[in-house]
Amino acid sequence: MSDTPPIWLLHGWAANRHVFDPLAERLQPAAVVCPNLPGHGDAAYDGHFDIDIIANQYAAQMPAAVHLLGWSLGGLIALHLAARHPHKVLSLCLTASFAKLQAAPDYPAGLTQPALSKMLPLFQQDYAKYIRQFIQLQFLYSKRHTDLQEAVLAKLTAASAPPALADALNALSQADARPLLAQIRCPILLLFGDKDTLTPPRMGEYLQQHLPRSRLQLIPGAVHAPFLSHADEFAAHYRNFLLQTDRPPAFR
Repeated sequence: MSDTPPIWLLHGWAANRHVFDPLAERLQPAAVVCPNLPGHGDAAYDGHFDIDIIANQYAAQMPAAVHLLGWSLGGLIALHLAARHPHKVLSLCLTASFAKLQAAPDYPAGLTQPALSKMLPLFQQDYAKYIRQFIQLQFLYSKRHTDLQEAVLAKLTAASAPPALADALNALSQADARPLLAQIRCPILLLFGDKDTLTPPRMGEYLQQHLPRSRLQLIPGAVHAPFLSHADEFAAHYRNFLLQTDRPPAFR
């Protein structure tokens, strides 16, 4: 039905929309939109990576309200979008994401030495090699979906290093969405891997404590991309959550 809300999936830093191919397949026949972030994949880039501006641009592209999922940096953008444009977001799912990456005296949930900054020069040096290593690490505790892993890797490694790598990393490192959390009133699912060290479960616990209608679900054995390493389990959690919303997608 034309009035059935679609699902929007926002990918993370250094990736592109193809990282969500397995999840999009598992959400069929629901309508799924996976845009490339600016300066990632084949998306244009004007040299400025501003999280608020990107959130506003995506909201303008949404013809009506959507179910919104964001992974890592994509989750940060999703938080801004849900807070600034609540009429466009029916539900929110944040996976391996955060309100603020860096630790602070009033924010012990953050990281004292974020690992992403160490990854930047490697990705700039040989993107195909190090994005492959990164994705392979996501399957460290899961021996399933090796065919899925190779299919995603083929599409990620076919691309060159995203031109927005450094700017996007700087934006996410400086971002602080904590003041926005109390404003977000839609149903929220937080899906985190219990083995994730880039965005450890304590970041999900912080979000759960400060997002009014949120629920935290840890996926045992998952690292930073549970929608890949534990694709079936992740999709089942997300589908069940969506089916409990007032306007679920068209799954049948």
